[in-house]
Amino acid sequence: MSGPALPVLNPEAVRAAIGAIRGLDLRGSSIEEISELLTPMFRGYKAIAPKFQPGLRLFRTRICDKPLHISELSYPPAPLTPLGRVNRPGSPILYCCTSRSAPFFESRPEIGQTVAIVWWITTAPLHVNHVGYTASVFQTLGSNREQAGWGPEPARVPGEDINVQVAEFLAETFTRAVPKGSEYLYKLSVAIAEKLFLDDMFDGLLYPTVQMRANADNFALKPRFAVRHLRFLKAEFARINGIDAVREFTFGIDVLDTATELTPEGTIVWKGHGDQWTLQSQGEELYLKVEDGGWVARDSTGRLVDPD
Repeated sequence: MSGPALPVLNPEAVRAAIGAIRGLDLRGSSIEEISELLTPMFRGYKAIAPKFQPGLRLFRTRICDKPLHISELSYPPAPLTPLGRVNRPGSPILYCCTSRSAPFFESRPEIGQTVAIVWWITTAPLHVNHVGYTASVFQTLGSNREQAGWGPEPARVPGEDINVQVAEFLAETFTRAVPKGSEYLYKLSVAIAEKLFLDDMFDGLLYPTVQMRANADNFALKPRFAVRHLRFLKAEFARINGIDAVREFTFGIDVLDTATELTPEGTIVWKGHGDQWTLQSQGEELYLKVEDGGWVARDSTGRLVDPD
């Protein structure tokens, strides 16, 4: 005995929905109205959702004075949460990146401002849906990455041609640049995000960084995953000392302080200085190298050596 038939995308309904959304005035539209228009695109839509194993490093940057508690570097409290690319006002989401340098382009600090950078590592499998991984989006954003994907291979869109058309439309629409003062445009990306990742099986949404031209990846994580399965690795407090307007992807920073410990209550234990390494014995050598935008040290065997 066969089970119920799976829903199948209706090409005519999908094309009508795309046309309606393209002609929509987002200023006067609600997220609920947009979501209803999107419905035909998700009746039978297929996607391959990645799962990331524990050990994934994630980064977040905030323009702020030196934070005292780790909660200041996490998602904001509900009353202070504005409309964002993935979230409604009052619905916190933790936005973080796979590259230490990427969050600078999301927050856009100015010369002289101070920022805090937090490093986390995942302690459980991370199951996410995704949007934005198409060759056309990577070309539009001007990415230096050779393929549109989160791994060594391009992201694959399963299914028939109409499924590919939906994936292309969602990717193009979700990754639209939103100028300051035009945040109402986020209503459409929020409606798309909610269709993609509100199901309990997903811990968040993965998408290429728009501000960094798809040269790194963003995660929008549900608070439940952030609280349970992100382990603190490090925090840095730095001042922006330069911005290369020609190369655009370069921020100069002076690291003023670092921390690698939290108290049981979540207070950040600042060291009072930037990273330093001490040689423990005569003749010992450390090899310093910039990895992911920050200095790391390795011994002669290639093992990472933590700073003091």
